Amino acid sequence: MKEISRRKFLQGLGATVFAGTLAPSILPFQRAIGAYGSSDLHFLVVGDSLISGQGLREEDRFYWLTKNWLQESFLSEGGRVILKNKSHSGSNVYLNDKDRKALEDAERPLDEFFPSEVNFSFPSISTQVRKAAEEYAEAGIEKNDVGLVMVSGGITNITVKGIIDPFADTSDLRDDIKKYCGDSMKDLLGEIGDAFPKACIAVIGYYPMISPKSSTGDIYNAVLELYGISGPLKPVMNNIVTKQFFKILHSKMTKRSRIWSEDSDRELRGVVAAHNESVGREAAVFVESPIDESTCFATKRTLLWNMAKKGRAEDDMFDHRKETCGEAIDSMGDIDINFNKRFCELAGLGHPNREGAILYAENIKQALEPHFLAEKSASVSSS
Repeated sequence: MKEISRRKFLQGLGATVFAGTLAPSILPFQRAIGAYGSSDLHFLVVGDSLISGQGLREEDRFYWLTKNWLQESFLSEGGRVILKNKSHSGSNVYLNDKDRKALEDAERPLDEFFPSEVNFSFPSISTQVRKAAEEYAEAGIEKNDVGLVMVSGGITNITVKGIIDPFADTSDLRDDIKKYCGDSMKDLLGEIGDAFPKACIAVIGYYPMISPKSSTGDIYNAVLELYGISGPLKPVMNNIVTKQFFKILHSKMTKRSRIWSEDSDRELRGVVAAHNESVGREAAVFVESPIDESTCFATKRTLLWNMAKKGRAEDDMFDHRKETCGEAIDSMGDIDINFNKRFCELAGLGHPNREGAILYAENIKQALEPHFLAEKSASVSSS
């Protein structure tokens, strides 16, 4: 038997103890992640505009920052983090009945993908998962080789307008949050788990849209721009008298935004817990948003994109979106869906800016690090 040095023995013992005490339930991830330094980690991103990084260049999106962190921290000796991104703006968890019927009546496929900045409800997140699984299989990649799936979902079925609408019933909002962030996301995590049994699933949390700290004038200005009221008409609509009325609406919108933030967090946390219980191990983690009421839309320390001058959104992708939204919407002329080009052009509003994405990536790192450290220790102890 080959002699083992005291130093190597202690290193192995320490790694075994670390892996056993930190997260023994994470060990099923070992097959997917592989031996650190030489094996590849397949990383899948699915979801809506939050996770797709609306308004950001790809190198600034938090899934890309996460990819770099994983590469540098765990696979720096030859292994690669191989990213597959199927997420896009506007994607429903499951496609709503109206849009599904419109696509089917026009004999258009439900799995046709468009530029990720274009806020179409289709393909759904469920379809993204299915398509990714098909593409992996076609490339000869085993489903157990996918080590990480990152997902966000629920808000687009409700819509931002549905969340902050000051004239709507709050009980309906609570019901919608339970339905889409709770029931629908629970089903979706089941689908992800079935498609990629060894993957760690990171569920990304949302944030309050607006708060009492948000500028009433900036919110009102954004609403006017979204509905095409700009140029000479804006001073008529956005003045001292109308702002006083809008302050009342601002208060109601803030209340609904708080309900959204608190209830969506609770539902998504519950979905993660229920999924872990159903599979008998910690297969999913919840990632809390770093954005709160002090840094949400139109606050002094905002971490979200706002309006710029001359009817532009201040995000990095506005010009690209203005071109691609027009092209994509024009291509859908045979479909009975009311596409709003201006909403598409300004879709970057209210999404994490570069600083917000960095902080999201940091929260993701904190949520995932125990899992990957446990796996690395398990790999060391078994080598």
